[in-house]
Amino acid sequence: MIILNILETLLREKANPYDENGIVKSNLIKKCKLKTTTAEKYLKKMEEAGYISSYEEAWGDRTIILYRITDLGKKRYEWFVKINTELEL
Repeated sequence: MIILNILETLLREKANPYDENGIVKSNLIKKCKLKTTTAEKYLKKMEEAGYISSYEEAWGDRTIILYRITDLGKKRYEWFVKINTELEL
């Protein structure tokens, strides 16, 4: 469910025309209502699996990490939704 929640949040953000570069890591964690340590564990695994991608961007004197959903991530999201729908019957 955590993976589904992260993918769904990234898909919603991708649909946001004001945030087409991705979502800032701290905002993603907050929107998913996760603890930082839990989120970082899942984000790392999801990036290794190719579901999401991350990149760093300068923001004033700081560097921020942004996340985006990949094409594989979109396919996995559809797969998760299908399985959850079948199990709810």
